[in-house]
Amino acid sequence: MGRGSMEQRTVVRCAEGHLFSTTTFPMQNLGAGRLGPGRLIRCPKCGRLRSSVPADVSELSAPQLARALRLEAAEFLA
Repeated sequence: MGRGSMEQRTVVRCAEGHLFSTTTFPMQNLGAGRLGPGRLIRCPKCGRLRSSVPADVSELSAPQLARALRLEAAEFLA
């Protein structure tokens, strides 16, 4: 999976509340008004396409953060 440590990982939370990470979360490419704050990402935990938003990492425990970084989404739709 790893393409080196250069990639920027974003910890996100899906609509079901699952935490995972993605390397592709192009928030800056779209105005916030277009689709709202979320993106459709296939959650690796529930396997469904879910609206996902960046998680507030300051509210996560170290184990939650570590788990989210290990659970990486393989695909997303803008």
